[in-house]
Amino acid sequence: MSMVDWLLTEQLLAIFQEALAKREGLNATLEARSPLGEHDVLAGAGAAVRIEATDGAVLVVTPRRIQRVMDELGLELLRFEDLVGYDWISPEMSEKVEQKEAHWDRLYLYPRSTPPITLAHLGEAVYPLMTFLGRVLEFQSEKVLLRKLDDDVVELLGKCLVAAARSSFFTDEELTDLFRRSRQSLSVVAGMWPKLNLAAPDVLDLLERVVGALIARAEDQPGVWEEWVGEPRVKVEAALEVFRRVSSGEV
Repeated sequence: MSMVDWLLTEQLLAIFQEALAKREGLNATLEARSPLGEHDVLAGAGAAVRIEATDGAVLVVTPRRIQRVMDELGLELLRFEDLVGYDWISPEMSEKVEQKEAHWDRLYLYPRSTPPITLAHLGEAVYPLMTFLGRVLEFQSEKVLLRKLDDDVVELLGKCLVAAARSSFFTDEELTDLFRRSRQSLSVVAGMWPKLNLAAPDVLDLLERVVGALIARAEDQPGVWEEWVGEPRVKVEAALEVFRRVSSGEV
């Protein structure tokens, strides 16, 4: 059992135990043993959750994946190592408030390199499941991925974000054109770094845009580069490549 398995097992237990205590008739039960295996991650009774969807479907949630039960066999829907985000309603739908009543019990899951997965008819179990998926993303991004990144890589990429947001490299108009963000928005991202969901594709996309644009300006503004970044361009490019490989799951 890995440390992440252990942490997520504890979270799965705690979140659904609390939900069962507070929500009468919750359509979820804790299983003493996963009906679909994974005995090495159970760490005690009740580390798998069985969700009886309101349309008759059955889902099993473990510290590693979500599966759909069909004739007592498990059809894998998602391995958590591939999860990069989720939402209660598709981003393509406008006017979320108006859509809430019709879609409150469904989730849209976003794997790294496959189409979105829709979990519908979750009933009241949607709320603890959303809480647990938040823990999954937290442990993957802030804890797991950071352990794979050297401190100097994290620091250097953070310098690049700060340089783009706060230095004279780019005008306000150029920030919007190049990065689709205002100076204030990019400053917030730079301030939060690295406590972001590092596995999310938009983080890698932003870093690629920032590093590429900074390097393109470095020769014309060597003084600004030295003041705000202070490392050879080849080292910055290497740091971005390390981040790309780690955040995409290659290493």
